[in-house]
Amino acid sequence: MDNNENTLQKITGFLTGVAGRVILFALIVLACVYGIKTSFDFGHDIFFQEPMEAEPGQDKEIRISEGDSLDSIAELLSEEGLIRNEIAFKVQGILYETNIYPGEFILNTSMTTKEILLTLNTEPEETAAPTAAAQDVVGGGDESVGEDQVEAAQREGIDITAETAAESAEESSEASEDGE
Repeated sequence: MDNNENTLQKITGFLTGVAGRVILFALIVLACVYGIKTSFDFGHDIFFQEPMEAEPGQDKEIRISEGDSLDSIAELLSEEGLIRNEIAFKVQGILYETNIYPGEFILNTSMTTKEILLTLNTEPEETAAPTAAAQDVVGGGDESVGEDQVEAAQREGIDITAETAAESAEESSEASEDGE
């Protein structure tokens, strides 16, 4: 009987050892798979530029103050829904050697992280009242704006859209129809 018990203990010990090794091996494999997936996702966020939304997205006005850190800017952009991963944004800011200027920026949710960094790396233009030169290009005060005037204004760096021109042209055509 002692021989049977001794053999049974040996078999039980062997099976317990094998089961322990299998469980340990499975845990190591799961940890490796998790680590690889996490590393891939992080690398994907850094090197594959994916915007938060498809075109046309939503414009968001962002104010960067003098002395804001990359951490606080990343947190702000994340809260505004402009970036997915704050850490990836900070790493990209360091990799692209971004110098973020203070000021107000209009960013869009359809912009990639790289486009956002490039925008923040450009010193914002001062928003001033239209100058006389700007009014000359656009055509003065109350006159309608044509497509050629829009192109001229854009060449001069004046912010005017074709949509504004179309609205003005539509209003003037309605006014001329009413006058007839």
